[in-house]
Amino acid sequence: MTASSFLSALRRPALVGLFACVASSATFPVIDPDLKPSTPGITPISAVDLTRSSSDRLMLTVDDEPFFFNGVQLRADKLYDVWDDGFTVINSQISWLSIQPDTALNASESTFIRGGSHASTNFAGETSSRIGYRTGSEVDKYLTYLKFDLDGYASADITAAKVRIYTTTRAWNSKSFRANIYGITDNDWEATNITWTNAPNHDGVDIDGTENEDYFLLSTSPTWDSIDATGYYDLDVTDFVVNHLSDDVASFILQTSTNTTSTAIGVTFDGALGTHPPQLLISNENNFDWTYLDNLVKWTEDAGLKFEPVWFGSESTGAAMDSRVPYYVFRNTKVEKINDDGSHTPVFKRNSDPAYGTYWFVMDKNDLTTRKQEKAAVLAMMNHIAEYNAANGDKRTVIGVDVANEPAVQRFHGSKFSAWQNPETWGALEAFDSVQDFVDRTMWEFCVNLANAVKESNYPVWTRANNYWGTDAQGVVYNELMRQNGGTSLDFIGLDPYRSNVADIFAYGHKNLTGQYYATGSNLLMVMENSGAVDTADVLPLASLAGGSFYNLYELYGPDNFGLYIPADEDSGDYTPVDRSDYVQGVRDGNYLLKKIAYDLATKLPVAAGGTGLAFFNVLGDESDISGSIRSIDISYETEDSGVGIATERSEREIALLSTQAVNFTLAGLASYKVRSVETGYYRGTSWVREDVKSFNRNGEDVQISLDALDCVRVLVRNEISK
Repeated sequence: MTASSFLSALRRPALVGLFACVASSATFPVIDPDLKPSTPGITPISAVDLTRSSSDRLMLTVDDEPFFFNGVQLRADKLYDVWDDGFTVINSQISWLSIQPDTALNASESTFIRGGSHASTNFAGETSSRIGYRTGSEVDKYLTYLKFDLDGYASADITAAKVRIYTTTRAWNSKSFRANIYGITDNDWEATNITWTNAPNHDGVDIDGTENEDYFLLSTSPTWDSIDATGYYDLDVTDFVVNHLSDDVASFILQTSTNTTSTAIGVTFDGALGTHPPQLLISNENNFDWTYLDNLVKWTEDAGLKFEPVWFGSESTGAAMDSRVPYYVFRNTKVEKINDDGSHTPVFKRNSDPAYGTYWFVMDKNDLTTRKQEKAAVLAMMNHIAEYNAANGDKRTVIGVDVANEPAVQRFHGSKFSAWQNPETWGALEAFDSVQDFVDRTMWEFCVNLANAVKESNYPVWTRANNYWGTDAQGVVYNELMRQNGGTSLDFIGLDPYRSNVADIFAYGHKNLTGQYYATGSNLLMVMENSGAVDTADVLPLASLAGGSFYNLYELYGPDNFGLYIPADEDSGDYTPVDRSDYVQGVRDGNYLLKKIAYDLATKLPVAAGGTGLAFFNVLGDESDISGSIRSIDISYETEDSGVGIATERSEREIALLSTQAVNFTLAGLASYKVRSVETGYYRGTSWVREDVKSFNRNGEDVQISLDALDCVRVLVRNEISK
C-alpha cells in the first residue's frame, strides 16, 4: 500500500483500524533523508503515556506522575501580567527573536544634500531626510548620508545586518521607485558640514571613487518591495559591515536607483533627529539573551503553575514575521518561489501594523538550512531551561513545548490557500502521489525537526502542535502513520476550534468532526485554543473533559479580545483587568472544582469517550445526560440551576461526587453495600483531605445526597461494589 492510498483510506473514520494492518517495514517518500525522530537520551521531565497500563486513557505525565492539564494562554509578548484562576498550566509565546534579539543602532549622524540652488545648503538640522531625482533639474536631486557608531562590535559579532528607514510620505508624484544603498569607506564627513558641493563620494547623484574600494553597492530595493507607501523599508548591508568596517564606524549613501525620469521621484523619511530615525539592525546567530524567557518561567513559578513555551519561529500563525524571527534567518533562507522562466517571486506581504512586524513571508519549510538554524535555536533554549532549572531549585516548571502554532505549508494565516513550489527544495515532489501527500510530509518533517531539538536536549518534555480549523496540513493522520512506521517525536497535535457551541467541544474529544481527524490512533486529544470571550466559557472546559479531551483557553487577558479579562477602562488608559462578564466567576469556580479530582481527570477516560469510571452529568445543559453509572450503581443528577455534575470511581468501595451547582444525586442500590461514611473535601493526588461530614438520606436501597455548589463529596461503603 502506498502512502497516498493509506492516507486516503485512513481519512475515512470507519477504517482507522487499518493502523493495525500497516507493516512496520513500510517505506514512504521523504524530503530530508537524514531526518529521523529523536528520543530522549536522559529521563524526560514529561511525556505522553500511550501504554494505558495504569490508566484507561492516553495520559500526560510529569516526573512519571499523572498530570491534569487545564491550561490558559497568556500573550506575555503583548502583556506582562499573570493571574492564577485555578488553572494548572500557563502557556506563552517565545519568539525566535526574543531569545536571539537583533540589536538596533540608531544613526549617530544623518543628513541629505540637494543640488541646484541648494548646493551650498547644509540640512543637518532637519528632522527628515530625502532621496530624489528628476532629469534635467538639479534642484530635484537628493542624496542621503548615514553614519552609525559600531564601537564594541567586531565582525565576528555580526552574522547579518540591514539598514531600516521610515518613510513619512508616499513616493513623490505617486511614482514608486527602487533605492540603492552604498557603503563608503570615508568616515571623515560630518553631517553638520557637508553640502552638495563638498560631500564625499558623489558626482551629482552618481556615486564616485573607486568601486569596491572607496564605495560598494550593497543592495537595491527588490522589485517586489519598491518604495511607495509610508512605513519601514529595509536594505541589506551585511557584506560591507562584516568585511569593510573601519574605525568602528559604518557610513552609507542612499540614492534613487532610477535617474532617467522627467517626473520627480523620491521620498521623505525620518532622519537621525526624527521620530523614527534610520537604524542599523545587527543580527548574530551566536548571540542569545534569556532574560525574557527566564522572567516568564519565574512568574509562572511564583504563581505555583507549570509553563509551556509556544514557539514562534520561522512559522507562526501561517507566516514568518520580522517581529518574531532574527534577520540572519531571513537573509539565509528561501522565501521566494522560482518560476519556470527562472524569475523569483516572493511569497510576501507588507504588514500595516508595526506591532506585528513589517515583513511577512511564507518560508519554504523544506529549506534545510533554515531547519538546521531553527533546530539549533530550540535546542539552545531547552538546554538553557535545563540550566535555569538546576540553578533554581529543580522545580521543573517547564513541562512541554508547543513547537508549531497554527502552521500551514502554503498560505498566510487568515487568507486563502496559495500553493507554490520552489524547485530548489521541492524537488522531491515527484516522489509523492499527490501534492497533498507532499504537503503532509513537509509539515511532519518541519514539526519533527523542532520536536527533535526538545527530545535531544538536556530537558526533554512532551511536544505538541496546534492547528486552526481547515489547515492545508492537519498532520494528525500522517503523524499517527509515522508513529507506527519508524516513530515520531511529535507527541500529539490539537485543534484551535474557536467554537462556543458546547456540543461541538464535547464531541471533539471522541468523534472525528467533519473534516477533522484528531481522534485518530494514539493522538492525545486537546482543545489547544478556544475563546474566553464567549458566554459558554464556564461550561466549555467541562464539556471538553466530558468528551475526552483536555482543554487550553485562549486567553487570560490581552489585546486580541479573546480574554476572560478586559481593561477596566481602555479609553482612559486604565488597563486594570476586570471580569469580562459574570461567567468568568464560573470559569474560576469550575477550575477549582476540577482540581479537587485532578488525578482522576488525568488518568480516567470519561464514559462518553469509551471509559467506565468517570461520568459527567448535564454537560450539554439540556438534561439529555442526567443519568449514568459507576460500576453497578446507577446515578441520577437533579439540578435546577443548569449545573454540571461529575462522578468518579475511586476504588471498588469509593465514589466521589462533584457539582458546579446545588444538586441532588441519587445512587440506586448503594445502601445494600453498607455506607461507611460521606464527607466533603478534596483529593490531593490520590489522598483524600477531609473537610466535613456530609448528611445523606436513604430511600430503600437508594442513597440520596444533596451537594452544595462546588462540593466534592467522597462516599465510602464497606462492601465491594459489583461491576
